[in-house]
Amino acid sequence: MGDVNKSLKDIGTFMKFPGANLFITSTDQLFNWAKKSSLWPLSFGLACCAIEMMATFSSRYDLDRLGMITRASPRQADLMIVAGTVTVKMAERIKTLYDQMAGPKWVIAAGSCAISGDHYRHIYSVVPGVDWIIPVDVYVPGCPPTPEAFIDGILELQNIIGEGKTSPTFNSSPVPEEKTLSPLEVTKPPKKSKNVIESEFIDKSNLINHSMDLKNQGFTYLKFITATDFDTNIVLTYFLGNNVSNKEVEFNIKLDDDMKVSSLSNIYSGADWQEREIFDLFGIIFEGHPNLKRIMMPDEWIGHPLRKEYVMDSHYYPYRPTRKEYEKWKTEL
Repeated sequence: MGDVNKSLKDIGTFMKFPGANLFITSTDQLFNWAKKSSLWPLSFGLACCAIEMMATFSSRYDLDRLGMITRASPRQADLMIVAGTVTVKMAERIKTLYDQMAGPKWVIAAGSCAISGDHYRHIYSVVPGVDWIIPVDVYVPGCPPTPEAFIDGILELQNIIGEGKTSPTFNSSPVPEEKTLSPLEVTKPPKKSKNVIESEFIDKSNLINHSMDLKNQGFTYLKFITATDFDTNIVLTYFLGNNVSNKEVEFNIKLDDDMKVSSLSNIYSGADWQEREIFDLFGIIFEGHPNLKRIMMPDEWIGHPLRKEYVMDSHYYPYRPTRKEYEKWKTEL
């Protein structure tokens, strides 16, 4: 009760009278105090930042003390924490869930991808910032943000609500005329950081020499490798960083029909698992890789799930056995 009295003193005045106590405040202050002290977030994570969000809601940090209880239904939630990369396909679901939440409601964009798209902002399937879809009240930077950063964002939101200063940010930048898209389809023109050297295409035969030259120039950190299937061809994108100058460089390779390219695992050790993931999901062969095998799908899986030509079929569900198969497996274990 002492903590409650302490927080109430921030919004009003206690007056003592013989035989009774009186608390004086305004209804707005009282309602804002109640709202900030009972935020119920929607259990909603999109990518790797969600792992840190889960850690934040664990017993170690005890967010119950802030009046926060996660809810599985948007009908019972008034806070959405978007943690992870927002894809164009996921955008409509986010908007639908947001619309289903009762007002007043708030949004926290957690992590670089939810804020701006970060590494993936140039990819056609990624929305560079959730504020293109729904209004955002608080931004929590990080890749991923730590639990302490999450809590700092929550406390900042509580302060905003308590002061009645909620003014969410909605990205209203004009869409280029040549791309008249709906808000759920739009991926805004990526804003190149002044530290990013413009993207270029190189020939795959020059990949090793080009990468060695960049490493000798100080680009010793391989941030990521990703692939994009454009139907007519598949493009590999490499993103390197210089931790001294804080510069970044991006280059691309358009693959031939043979779907083969040299591995960078001998130059950047971090390429090992990234190349395995791309092999697994796109079927690209990285020549010279020390252990090129599936990393996500089981070895017996047929096809590569992120290829446009991939067709979903019951044949592709080894993890959905029939009851008879399940009983057989159970006896064999």
